[in-house]
Amino acid sequence: MPDRYPTSPADELATLMQRIAEARAVLARLNRDIAEARRQVLNSSRAHLLEVNERLVVAAMQHQTDADSAMQALHQLARTSELDTLTQLPNRALLQERFAQAIANAKRRRTRLALLFIDVDDFKHINDTWGHPAGDEVLRQTARCLASVVRDVDTVSRYGGDEFLILLTDIAQVADAEGVADKVSAAMAIPMAVDKRTLRLSVSIGISLYPEDGTDPETLIRQADAAMYRAKRTKPRRLPTLR
Repeated sequence: MPDRYPTSPADELATLMQRIAEARAVLARLNRDIAEARRQVLNSSRAHLLEVNERLVVAAMQHQTDADSAMQALHQLARTSELDTLTQLPNRALLQERFAQAIANAKRRRTRLALLFIDVDDFKHINDTWGHPAGDEVLRQTARCLASVVRDVDTVSRYGGDEFLILLTDIAQVADAEGVADKVSAAMAIPMAVDKRTLRLSVSIGISLYPEDGTDPETLIRQADAAMYRAKRTKPRRLPTLR
């Protein structure tokens, strides 16, 4: 399901960068004016000079505040641009960054990683039957559900549409990843309230392991995706129910 942006992050970033540049240009001009006013001290009355200098200093402070505010907004935009707009989970870009770091750490420590590829079964049925607002709420609640069953050191990411990834760091054995998958399935089986009704869901999960199934993020994601589809084909189809 495509995200809907009122404005794109790129447009917001360009606007903020323009605000910062304009504020800095004004600040530089005001600083030059202050220096010029001070050089004219011998040719001006003390009272007049103090008045002019005070106005320039106040204006400079105001523009400095505006520049600082724009910079803070820029930092906030940079942070939010790494999050999925609907679920507030790390998006693909942030996942890739954490994935690369986790692989480097695992290689150095000779430990394992696991990746869980999770798909909400028959999500299209939810959108087609109850509408996209209900689908959006399902995705938000799914994100919270997945985040609740992992450790702080693990990463839950929305990969796209109704697909989610969980990156498990520093696992000792395959059973650890399987245990998390069982927790995810159990948590998602708990009925969720959507639009004042109760929705029952199921998910399909595929698992890949580092280094057994791959040594780079792309391969591990591809392997987990294939495992997820194998799991989906072997389970009986049960459409989500809403009552």
